Amino acid sequence: MTRNYINASFLVIIFCLLFSEAIFAQSKETINASYKYTLGDSDTKSDAKKIAFIEAKRLCLEKAGSYIESKTEVSEFRLTKDEIKTYTGGILKVEIISEEFKAVGETLTLFMEVKAEVDLKEVKESLKRVKEDKNFAAKIKDQEKQLQELEDRVRKLQQQLSNNDFDKTARIRQERKEVFIKIDELEKIKTEIKSKTTLAIENIELGMTREEVKKMLGNPRSVDFDNYNYGNVWIIFSGGVVGCIIDAKSYFWASTCDSYRREGAVVK
Repeated sequence: MTRNYINASFLVIIFCLLFSEAIFAQSKETINASYKYTLGDSDTKSDAKKIAFIEAKRLCLEKAGSYIESKTEVSEFRLTKDEIKTYTGGILKVEIISEEFKAVGETLTLFMEVKAEVDLKEVKESLKRVKEDKNFAAKIKDQEKQLQELEDRVRKLQQQLSNNDFDKTARIRQERKEVFIKIDELEKIKTEIKSKTTLAIENIELGMTREEVKKMLGNPRSVDFDNYNYGNVWIIFSGGVVGCIIDAKSYFWASTCDSYRREGAVVK
């Protein structure tokens, strides 16, 4: 009887572990999208890669937004479909998984595939923050608006390219190059914020000095009353060493780590 009970308990534990792993796996999804771009006479391979990525990313984020909407109670966050799409762009990272140039007839065509990893738990936490933190929401909206305007500008410039007017084509290519640089700068800012946040949470330990923190993460994005900001977290110093790491949306310079703990703002 005892042996049967132990075996049954063991089976229940195994079932729970497998079930929890299945649920965890279901909360993550890889969204793929592809795009092919035929190079014109005014395009370099570098130009083609940037243009193809802009369009492939757009398709990927649209699919990701639809997926998130289907798996998330949008009404819970009181967000419209357009807002979901906007915040999806700010939350998710799209990366290239393959690119290949092929001769198609007399033209050269770039085939590109991209992906975005969607973690529903992380997305829901971000959407909750969007709902509760107006500054965070405004920051994402502004950033995505700037990117959208720049990408729309690239599309308009593409339509203006002409093989018959060398001077006009040269001017348009130069302007397009400048727009590409601005897009890269915005994307770099987004990536740095996310990576610095992750690095801070995973690598900074309580008791580290300011110099040790800087050695690990580099200079902070901003400093306030000797506290350091890295991405979406603030490192709070107490007595010259790390006292805690908190969610940036809860930061208030006068608060101590004990105060932040009472508010549930401490992430480490």
